[in-house]
Amino acid sequence: MKGDAVAGYWRNFAGAALFAVLCVLLSVAVAAAFFGVAYLLSDVGIVAGLFFGLGITVVVVGLYAATPFLFEALLGPNLFQRLFCVRDKSLTPDAIRELTAIAAAPVTGPLAPGHGVLRIIPIKPAWWNDPDAYDDDTRPVVMVEGSEHRLPGWDPYEIAVPAGMVEVVAWLPLRTGIPGRQATGLVDVPAGRVGALVYRPSSLPELPGTATDLAGEVRGETSSSRTGWVTTLLIALGVLTWLIVG
Repeated sequence: MKGDAVAGYWRNFAGAALFAVLCVLLSVAVAAAFFGVAYLLSDVGIVAGLFFGLGITVVVVGLYAATPFLFEALLGPNLFQRLFCVRDKSLTPDAIRELTAIAAAPVTGPLAPGHGVLRIIPIKPAWWNDPDAYDDDTRPVVMVEGSEHRLPGWDPYEIAVPAGMVEVVAWLPLRTGIPGRQATGLVDVPAGRVGALVYRPSSLPELPGTATDLAGEVRGETSSSRTGWVTTLLIALGVLTWLIVG
């Protein structure tokens, strides 16, 4: 188990660092193209200034896009989660333990070789913002491997699927009979074991909700405001240091 944890840590580090480098390289390449055009059109001040400004904008956007991955690579997934990720407020410690217990329940029936169980855990919204949008007996619908499954209720639902990454598309049918906004998620289903996906439909018919594997559900979503403020602070410190040293 310790070896798996270490390997997982380094896989996470390599993946996060790679995404950070790719963001930086892409932004630098695009910005360089804009700067080159600005240089070629230097005789036309307004146009050159426009392309130069576009280049600066691309650099800044690329930096803000890369820093979350850089923070995750440097801090590690656990510390990064505590500092920069925001979970659903309903995910209390008891709720996390309940979800984990549901996902850990063993497979009950026989499986074909190379297959696993996709366990979908739907979470019924505590309230409907628009009661005219949904029927009282609204139940989730999911599309897995090209097959549509209408869940009989809000209890966990199991589907035997080939092992590997499985895409799930989930939605709530509207009162009008048409599908609601779709939420898409990926879950890794091991052979002979369970891969769990948590579907949280939105109470608002205009929003899709979320469909996330259990690890992503517990982890939460990266807060763009937190990473943005820290990135801004680091840029300001860098500029201040450059001004003092220079």
